[in-house]
Amino acid sequence: MDTLSLIGCILGFVVMGYLTYIGWNIMVSSVAGALVVVLFNGLNPATAYIDYYLVGMGGFMAQYFGMMFFCAVLAVLYSESGAGLTIALGIAKICLKDSYSPKKRRHIVIVALILMSALLEFAGVGASQVVFVLYPVALSLFKIADIPKKFIVAGILGGCLGFANGLPGSPMPGNVIPMQILGTSSTAALVPGLIGAVVEIIAMAVLVNLLITKDVNNGGHFEYGPKDKEFEDLAVRPNMIITLLPMFVLVILFDIIKMDINMSLILTCIVASLLFMRYLPGKDIKSTITNGCLTALPAVVSICAVIGFATVVQSTPAFEQIVTALSTMDINPYVLLIVTICMMCMLCGGSATGQAIAVPIIGPIVHKAGLSLAAIHRISSFSGAILDTMPYAGTVVMAHAFCDVKIKDGYPSVFIISVVATAISAITVALVCALFPGLAV
Repeated sequence: MDTLSLIGCILGFVVMGYLTYIGWNIMVSSVAGALVVVLFNGLNPATAYIDYYLVGMGGFMAQYFGMMFFCAVLAVLYSESGAGLTIALGIAKICLKDSYSPKKRRHIVIVALILMSALLEFAGVGASQVVFVLYPVALSLFKIADIPKKFIVAGILGGCLGFANGLPGSPMPGNVIPMQILGTSSTAALVPGLIGAVVEIIAMAVLVNLLITKDVNNGGHFEYGPKDKEFEDLAVRPNMIITLLPMFVLVILFDIIKMDINMSLILTCIVASLLFMRYLPGKDIKSTITNGCLTALPAVVSICAVIGFATVVQSTPAFEQIVTALSTMDINPYVLLIVTICMMCMLCGGSATGQAIAVPIIGPIVHKAGLSLAAIHRISSFSGAILDTMPYAGTVVMAHAFCDVKIKDGYPSVFIISVVATAISAITVALVCALFPGLAV
């Protein structure tokens, strides 16, 4: 192994992660990290930037820009029209009854929030928009159940940072990227995926409620933060049937008709625009769509920047040697797949970028070892959510800031729902695929 090359690659990831954590734009951070890799590997800076970094960015953007762009537009339509709030309040009304005991209320509130955020994410609403939509509702539910506010970030992010990304049929990158790389269907390994999702929901609810119960027994209770105000739902919103129609359209087009994800999202955005137009602020569809465009661009460019950095890393001797080592490693292929995917997602700070880099490399290796493409797809989808939520991850930092919760207070429960619970579900999916290979189709 070329030690200097390996040190340069690792240090490049560290530099990129640290600069992003302290507030530098990811474009700057990724270039700085790439420069470290270049210097340690003796690469030509101009060649590395033009032929590797920019080409890597452009290739990823060409393939995934449309999907991420129209997901962001759909998210804004749900947020601005109040449709997302309709879903949240509807689930809360069904799940929370006056007759429940305090302990049962706490359990129900956490499960309800997980289901709300998962449903919004499955509909194409990005995690950041889910936070904006759910926070006022979550605040009211936490008050009713008297849950300490430091757990609110975990409750909101529970669904959208976990199984909803990798759930069979999901239009989100966690499911679509392995699908496009491996040539599988959107519902590949359907049964293992559904089992994994159920296990993850149970694990999230049980583990987070253990933390909540311990805190409540030590005197913890709900208190509004200095920036919070009580939630009043005075706006006119679309009803539940109208709200769910775009979701049904997306599922039918993408999962049943098997239409390309880009066309499915475009048509879904058109349907959502027509249905939600009268509920938008000032009925101004033009401003809402423009806002969606402006929301999409920074997110897409940020992911592409990380891909550009990763392309530089892939040009180094250390990377080639790591791939060779992986292909000859005497380890269970299911374990190898999970470890490789989640480690790459941790280093990249996101499941989309990590999977886009890792699946083309590790997929052929474990497929040769006997795993079906469907199993690789679903295990990769779930594994990508294990370590992509480190404290420096953009969504984690943003959610704590928006909810006015210090990371040191809120992150322990976020770690439980986004690392421990997702690891349990990924292992579950792998076990089902290994023990019952006939289900991994």
